[in-house]
Amino acid sequence: MRVLRSLPEVLLWGLIAATAVVNVAVYTRIVHGGDAVNLRTAPPRAATPGTVSTPSPAQTAAQAAELDDSTRLPGRFVPTQGRQHTGPYPLDKRVEFCPEHLTSDDCYASNPPTSGLHLPVQAAVVLENGQRLKIPPDPAVYELPIPREALPHLQEHAGLYVGYNCSSEACDTTAERLKDLVTQELSLGARVVMSPDPDLDDDTIGLAAWTRVDTFPASDYTDDRVRAFIKAHSCRFDPELFCTAPVVN
Repeated sequence: MRVLRSLPEVLLWGLIAATAVVNVAVYTRIVHGGDAVNLRTAPPRAATPGTVSTPSPAQTAAQAAELDDSTRLPGRFVPTQGRQHTGPYPLDKRVEFCPEHLTSDDCYASNPPTSGLHLPVQAAVVLENGQRLKIPPDPAVYELPIPREALPHLQEHAGLYVGYNCSSEACDTTAERLKDLVTQELSLGARVVMSPDPDLDDDTIGLAAWTRVDTFPASDYTDDRVRAFIKAHSCRFDPELFCTAPVVN
């Protein structure tokens, strides 16, 4: 076995060993301690300048649904106002409805909203009336008003909203009929949220999906009108792939 006999020789071999360790750390991207990254959960790296990222099939389908202004779909087309978040509930200032013909991205272009500013995911919030609500709400029929700022988020999650505001007995009767229809559609897998909606005019029903809205007097209600809206728009816009289970509808 060869023994190093001079100090310069010892220093030389020490330098070689240190260089080898550094090279391993650099070229294999090893990191330690607080800088460690779980490569299974790490966010994707930024695209190299000059390259074009290819959208996923889900992104392509969602964009096509978002821009589809054809008259073959139920409801009125409302151009998208984006998918940006507000702060968490409760908000210091509510998101207002845009004045007619003065649309911007800091107000809602339709009532009920069909895209735009919306509350982030929150496990449970306490509403002004003391009741608790998950944001965005799960598909179901609710007996409490849902903040309008939550609606675009449930629509972003492939759902749609059915609202009503009644001041007459005739409208109340229609609302009960509407609840039965929505409950049936829910049992078939539709992603629908229904609730009373004080933002609507008296004795009015409002249907809203991503970029589509239909509001009408309760006296004009028909099962076919609402069912057609639900069947067309449940899971139509699904950028985050919430519709993994087949829908019976």
